[in-house]
Amino acid sequence: MILRGEFETAAPHSEDIFTGGSWRLRDVLEQITSGFPQRAMRTIVGSQRMSLQARRAAMRKLTLAVFLFALMTQSRSGLAESPAWIAATDISRVKQIGDWQKTSFRYAHTSHLQTSSPDAVLEVEFEGTGIAIRLANNAVPAYGIPNLGRLAASVDGGKAVSIDPQSTPLEIVVARHLPVGKHTLRVKHLQRESGSGCRVEGFHILSKPTGELQFALNGEADAFLVESRAILRREGLTVRNIVVRNWLTGACRLAAIPPGKGYALELITAGWQTVTVPDIEIAKGAATSLPAIYLSRAEETKYFNVHFPALNRVAVRKPGQSFRARFNGYRADIDKVQLRRVVGPATISRELTFAEDKDAAFYYDREVVAQLPQDMPSGLYDLIITTSHSGQPSIRRSPRSVHIVESFPKDPVLVTFGHLDTSSQYQAEYLERLATMANLIGPDFVLNSNAVNPAYISGALTHLDVPYMVNFGNHRFHGHEKWYGDQVGMMDFGPHISVVNFGHAWHADRSKAEALLASRKSAACKIINSYENNAPVDFLNRHGIRMIHDAHGTGPRVMDMGKTPTVRVGKMSAVSFRVVRFEDSHVASCTYNGHEVNPIPFGRKETPPFRSVIRPANDGTRTSPTATVTNDYLDAFPNARVTFVVPHGQYVVDGGRIESNIVSDDARFSVVTVRFDVPAESTTKVQLSRK
Repeated sequence: MILRGEFETAAPHSEDIFTGGSWRLRDVLEQITSGFPQRAMRTIVGSQRMSLQARRAAMRKLTLAVFLFALMTQSRSGLAESPAWIAATDISRVKQIGDWQKTSFRYAHTSHLQTSSPDAVLEVEFEGTGIAIRLANNAVPAYGIPNLGRLAASVDGGKAVSIDPQSTPLEIVVARHLPVGKHTLRVKHLQRESGSGCRVEGFHILSKPTGELQFALNGEADAFLVESRAILRREGLTVRNIVVRNWLTGACRLAAIPPGKGYALELITAGWQTVTVPDIEIAKGAATSLPAIYLSRAEETKYFNVHFPALNRVAVRKPGQSFRARFNGYRADIDKVQLRRVVGPATISRELTFAEDKDAAFYYDREVVAQLPQDMPSGLYDLIITTSHSGQPSIRRSPRSVHIVESFPKDPVLVTFGHLDTSSQYQAEYLERLATMANLIGPDFVLNSNAVNPAYISGALTHLDVPYMVNFGNHRFHGHEKWYGDQVGMMDFGPHISVVNFGHAWHADRSKAEALLASRKSAACKIINSYENNAPVDFLNRHGIRMIHDAHGTGPRVMDMGKTPTVRVGKMSAVSFRVVRFEDSHVASCTYNGHEVNPIPFGRKETPPFRSVIRPANDGTRTSPTATVTNDYLDAFPNARVTFVVPHGQYVVDGGRIESNIVSDDARFSVVTVRFDVPAESTTKVQLSRK
């Protein structure tokens, strides 16, 4: 088992690109699945840049691709729709008897059928030699009770297989080695003394020899671990790509896999370290079991004995300024205070001078005032405090908690969104794509309201290059304070901008928010990131609030409130976001394409309409990379941002303006940030080159 390192970049979840000579295997597979295998063959044979050995290897992959395509069990494996997969919601192929409802958890990867009715039945006619059932996952705490019923599944009236949704993996083989021909699967829901309920997602039809891969999956912060993305590959080709795990038990199983050697399993989970299991052999007609797998939390999401600064309470400073840090340091000597960030292969760090404020110490807690050097590079840093006791060193760590800027903005640019229902892996992947778009937009900070599962959110938002604030509302996973602290707090973005996070309903105690805002009377631009929008108008007036962002409320989503006025900027859907721009400390724009209230649309399965591709690889080895930025939106994005990692040196840019050029600690790399303007519905190229 191989644990992916902290700073290694994971491959995209949605596709796999394999390059050989002048062709891509992905393109070849698309030709196969579109019904053009001859064209795919010509693509390989006609490639003039490939050696004979390379062509033979490519032909082997092509043969495997065709074979696997014939066995493909579902569209989510990364290839085309397959007749070997039947969705439970397919009314033309699945007969419903009794009370079944088509439903899905909020923004789950697919819909399913659910019943709590005793003796409800599904019947599926199929042609093959076997069949497997895929269940939908048991409910997570925010979305109802678990499935407490039982299923009895039989083929052609034979002996029934008993399935317990509470404990079984999501995929179960009901029958194999059936005679070639037509068969009927009957799945009956049975009520138990403990309760009822089941959820069925679909059926795998088996027509060739297959096996299964099963394992138990648990991890650190296990109460928050719902599901993981499992990618099973063979010879570089994706065989299965699906979310797995019975949330109640950790049981996982992938069914309908061609038997053979040379498989590798990758488990990707936002907020946890990626795990890869190589050299797997799938047995024919049986389940291959792996040793239990344990996921450790990703280091960039783990806080250890630091009270502040931290997520939701980030210290934003300019070079030469200072900040306070409070941490658990009982009887320890404070040896070193350091800031560190990693951009691809480049590490950028500085050791800070500091002085302990002994009057602030209490029992276990210690506090230091850390001084930033005048040459402190800009960026979002981890705070690392090294202590020792009796000669034993110890590390206190607060990831992404200190943000350095060259100057404080007077009129900030924000990206805002909320109520995205990020409960588990599939939804976290959407949040990751949204964070990548936000980086390209280049805001000063991000506001996220009414969040759900902090473990996945903290993982997905490690992709952000700027600070963010988040609060948790009516679908929350309790225990979010472990990552994000108190639901009432403040972030100062210089002397002019103060942002209060208020994660309670407005009928709750507001005294802490009152005190925080009263202490910032001189701030011209005061912003509230709230769970709901119905803040008392006299409260908004009293503190001169310029903007309130919310994700759970009624009324117009963009409107003026009170005398200041306070501009309400509210969530309108869970498939959108906003860019908020200020002028003279007032909200100047926050809607899409000049509309009165509409946000910027972004579908759950949509390729980000605002995206960047850097060629050649942005890995620190190339001196002349080009970013091709595509904007499908009707809005322009002024002052967008892209970051290049290149060999150390001085650079010029065509198509933009260099914001910073930061040298890595080992002087091998330059991290060059470029700003540029992107017109609406355009493709913009930004090219870096060495002087």
